[in-house]
Amino acid sequence: MKKYKFPNNFMLGGAAAASQYEGAYLQDGKSMCIADYKPYNPKLNRKDSNVNWLEMTKQQYEEAKNSSGKIFPFRWGIDFYNRYEEDLEYFKSVGLNTFRTSIAWSRIIPKSDGVVNYVAIEHYKKIFNCAKKNNIRLVITLCHYDYPIWLLEEFNGFLNKKSIEKFVHYAEVVLREFDEFTDYWIGFNEINLTTHAGFTGAGFLMDEKDPKRLEKLYTAVHNQFIAQALTVKLAKEINPNNKLGSMNAASQTYPSTSNPVDSLANLKFTQIHNWYFYDVIANGEYPNYILNYFRDMNIDLDITNEDKEILKKYTVDYLTFSYYASSVNAFDKESKMNYGVKHGLKNKYLKETAWGWQIDPVGLRIVMNDLFFKYKKPLMIVENGIGVDEKWDLDNNILNDDYRISYLKEHLKNMLLAIHVDGVDCIGYTTWTAIDLVSMSSKEMSKRYGLIYVDIDDFGKGSGDRRIKESGKWFNEVSLSNGKKLWE
Repeated sequence: MKKYKFPNNFMLGGAAAASQYEGAYLQDGKSMCIADYKPYNPKLNRKDSNVNWLEMTKQQYEEAKNSSGKIFPFRWGIDFYNRYEEDLEYFKSVGLNTFRTSIAWSRIIPKSDGVVNYVAIEHYKKIFNCAKKNNIRLVITLCHYDYPIWLLEEFNGFLNKKSIEKFVHYAEVVLREFDEFTDYWIGFNEINLTTHAGFTGAGFLMDEKDPKRLEKLYTAVHNQFIAQALTVKLAKEINPNNKLGSMNAASQTYPSTSNPVDSLANLKFTQIHNWYFYDVIANGEYPNYILNYFRDMNIDLDITNEDKEILKKYTVDYLTFSYYASSVNAFDKESKMNYGVKHGLKNKYLKETAWGWQIDPVGLRIVMNDLFFKYKKPLMIVENGIGVDEKWDLDNNILNDDYRISYLKEHLKNMLLAIHVDGVDCIGYTTWTAIDLVSMSSKEMSKRYGLIYVDIDDFGKGSGDRRIKESGKWFNEVSLSNGKKLWE
């Protein structure tokens, strides 16, 4: 097979999120965010698919907020906020030329009065200047699952249209203050997961059995769409070179059999859970299939003519997405949801992680083809990686994570095949993650994704020392060889 290389000026790097790695949750005037109230459960069942780890009801939130005995790992993270110089040097040493990160909204705007916290602004400038010193380009996400608590408690997050103006104000501050550091921005992280979890995805709460649950979830997504479109408008006014993307969680799905009803079920699932979001952010309009779905599910959204005009006029410049695994769908005549789809079935041809995620590098290539040729916009893969419970071998002073090397190698090769063989325009790839951090779903530190090991456990104990895993050494060789190392 031909040994394909990364394209010229390709952005190759790692990713992280403020709430998962910054720590310092009350430092420099930061207020609390929703992640700060997410407790870790030491008795969790990693493969329990019946638990929505990203959702929190009103009852659960009150319990977490009023509990003094729970463990809140996002509060300490890995203290990147104070150790950024060391960490960015490590990023450079494992071959990153790009770093996709996020800014904590609750640091920049600690209260609902909109007053800017310039102490935090100046600290972020130090971090971003340090990245520049290490020749690391930045891709900055404005909001990565860490909505301020004031947005939740005073407005109930993006269920309330007032959150649109609050977000745009925050976005303007960030776009102006950090204009010199990047032209690549992302509005919301994995915006499609809002329909799965209102608390994590859009910063609002519902009762456990709210009869209007679906309608509220899609209402919040609509408000996020508008906020993001207005941010596209604002970003272009501030700097015409700015490029705005929106980020989805992409998951390749297959029909369970060659029976046409399974293929149709898989198509309908893909439309509702993947394409619909891109249709709105890339094409600027709600497609008929989702409008019909809203009708059939009794979902009534307040979409004004002004909203339609904003969405149509201010679409994104490039498409970003996370990709970890694939799954299988089947027709289920008993299910009303999603037009009769049984989702999340296993693929007998694939292996899976300890968390039940099936590993499918070819699926990434398929997703890339689907997205690029459907929407004709450049792609950036901003999350791709494997979480493993792993510990540093102190006797041999090594962490031989050959499974991560294998995972990344096969996904990167399929990415290059999509680019060079299939003709997909892909401008960057950032693995999840550059460095170990707290898992957003399970709240574990032990679910490790990083190229760099951090000596902290699920209870926040440990030295905090950083060490390069074997995957980090390998990733540096891949970077230095411009991709040739992948084909050895």
